[in-house]
Amino acid sequence: MATEKRNLLWTIAHIVLGFLCTITPFSLIIWFYFILITNIGKSLNLLSQKKAVFFLSLFSYLISFEVLDRMAKTSPFIPYELGKYFLVLMGIMGVYFFGVRSKKGVWMIILITPALFYDFSGLRNYYDIINYYLGPLAVGLGIAFADRLLISKIALNQILKFIFWGCLASLTYTYIKTPDFEDITFKLGANFETTAGHSSNQVSTVLGLGMFLTFYSVFNKLNFSGNRIFDGIILSGFTFQGLLSFSRGGMMVGALGIVLLMLLPLRKQNRILLKQERSSQRSLIFGFILIVVLYGVFEVANSITGGNLLLRYQGETQGTLLGTKEVTADHFLTGRLGIFEKDLKLWLENPITGVGLGVSNYLRDPERIMAAHVEISRLFADHGVLGVIFAYMFFTIPFSSWNLNKNSLHRNIIFILLVVSTLTTFHAAMRTFVTPLFMIFGVLKIKEN
Repeated sequence: MATEKRNLLWTIAHIVLGFLCTITPFSLIIWFYFILITNIGKSLNLLSQKKAVFFLSLFSYLISFEVLDRMAKTSPFIPYELGKYFLVLMGIMGVYFFGVRSKKGVWMIILITPALFYDFSGLRNYYDIINYYLGPLAVGLGIAFADRLLISKIALNQILKFIFWGCLASLTYTYIKTPDFEDITFKLGANFETTAGHSSNQVSTVLGLGMFLTFYSVFNKLNFSGNRIFDGIILSGFTFQGLLSFSRGGMMVGALGIVLLMLLPLRKQNRILLKQERSSQRSLIFGFILIVVLYGVFEVANSITGGNLLLRYQGETQGTLLGTKEVTADHFLTGRLGIFEKDLKLWLENPITGVGLGVSNYLRDPERIMAAHVEISRLFADHGVLGVIFAYMFFTIPFSSWNLNKNSLHRNIIFILLVVSTLTTFHAAMRTFVTPLFMIFGVLKIKEN
């Protein structure tokens, strides 16, 4: 699968996989365990030789099916929280074979653990622990073993290609499951009909990531799909389906990643490192052409939705159009600001201990259980002062990574993945694999060959 000459074959295979999953979830179950069983032995053997690339590739590829797993309802054969379980397992194996390479990761684990032992609501359940503990735990374990681990740009691109294929299978599934547009009533809210009935927030996160990875492939002539034109078609597909989800967070984060991908090479220091200013300019021109194409996709999607797509991205709802509500910051952010403020209130009431792991869900609004969407405020509310320290260590990873790879020709992609990872926590917390996996990538050291 890593062989570039077979990219087109494997791209088609993953489109077929997405299609087969609409028929039976066992299509994914069989493929998932076939890949795991036939590769885990080689993966661990290489890991015992202090070679981590194959190991990272295998786990990243399997984890990329997380949202497809949820949409196709493969649980319990493939667990619903696939990303969290496998990332924790990856971290444990990494520490076992590589030892602890970073005390920072160990401290992060220590900081988030005490809140497991108290619950100020009396309502916490097993799922809350899985949902809110394993994500940060995976980050700590991953950093503990992967800190400053050397990886080549070629190997990193292969891993990103594997994740692209997982996203592509998810795109195929949602596209086929979407009813005829004439049968969809596009309202000014998240659209579950275009996300296979699953959480539009999670699906748009994966579609936005797929959009970014495909743009990255086209922009850098990597041909993830095996053909640059095919890459362009798939890019349009991710953009179109993601826009129709009417869930803005994942798409806006993916779009920002694209903008950074185009602009970061223009920095003077990067031009000096790359020594190819003309090539950067040509790439920038090509990038702007792609942006124009994506704008055309937006216009088509907006037309199909009767103009509601544009209104959605402007923050309008039925209430604002009728004049009964105003487009406030919280309204535009679909209540995220309100969640953030309520979390801070809980933290100020319990600044030392917080209210307990996952407990802010129940105390944020006594009349309505609200899942966490903003990770930083959840850390404050649930963990108190220890959560504040964890958040500081967590959100400084992008800056540490930038400095770690300051002499690398290729640090931009790691930094952009970290930006995508960080911003995702502000609309989807750690509910998908995107944040913990890319945070682990952020401590890798890129070598030039």
